[in-house]
Amino acid sequence: MSKKKKPWKKILYEDQGYPDYYTDQTFLWELKRNTKLKAISLHEAILEVSVVVQELCAVIIFALIYVLLHEQRIDPAVTFYTISALSLVCFLVYRKFLSSDMTNALGNDIRTLLIFLVFGQLFSPVLHTLTDTISTNTIYMMTFFMMLVHLIFFDYGVPAAIVSNSLSLSAAVFASICLASRLASAYHAFVLITIAIEIFVLFPLLRKKFGRSIVMCSILILVTIGLLQVISPLMNVCFVMSVIFINFICPFLFVKNQSFKDNIYGPWDEAVVHDVDSVYDLIYS
Repeated sequence: MSKKKKPWKKILYEDQGYPDYYTDQTFLWELKRNTKLKAISLHEAILEVSVVVQELCAVIIFALIYVLLHEQRIDPAVTFYTISALSLVCFLVYRKFLSSDMTNALGNDIRTLLIFLVFGQLFSPVLHTLTDTISTNTIYMMTFFMMLVHLIFFDYGVPAAIVSNSLSLSAAVFASICLASRLASAYHAFVLITIAIEIFVLFPLLRKKFGRSIVMCSILILVTIGLLQVISPLMNVCFVMSVIFINFICPFLFVKNQSFKDNIYGPWDEAVVHDVDSVYDLIYS
């Protein structure tokens, strides 16, 4: 008489007489769908995408300031003092209302500012002549790719592996140095580097404190539109269309297609250890 097989169990430490790939009808009972799905409203999607639009506007504003300085349509001294005054106002707002420790940090900030001003003035002639042997077209191409890297790896508040603050900031600074070498004088280069630090280093800290803000996004969009209208009305139209697509059409499509998302979870998923200490105690006990 043939021996009757025991009922199959989902265990690995015992030979049950079944093939390794065998499963019974209970295997799919643990199937779950969209257990971690979080429905996002259109308003929330627009707020999240506004961070991308803000950084895009910051990059365009920096490029437009370079164009105005390169064509000598604005005075570098007036530009420097205007941007510095605006940065001072934002700094006071940041320290007064958004920072918890103003007394101890104020001295460090002033010391950092003085160091930057001194070394910026000293190294501006070097930065201005750093890429003289490279053609202007190559400089512009490198600047475009570095700004693209900056936008790709920028921290938009999403915990992703692609986020790299150091790479994003380094790309933006490298692009600003490339552009500074094409200006008329070392003082122009110093002004552009200062603006780059204020836009790509200091301004993101202020925006991060404000969080997802439609007001901040609207202000940046209006400033960008105003500068683009002066330089190129055609590029202004392209920018407005891009903002509409990124900030409204893309969130609408995302929210609309949420119903088609179908993630399945079951016993075939990898095991996740939540209590690592208990596993160590079990192994080494």
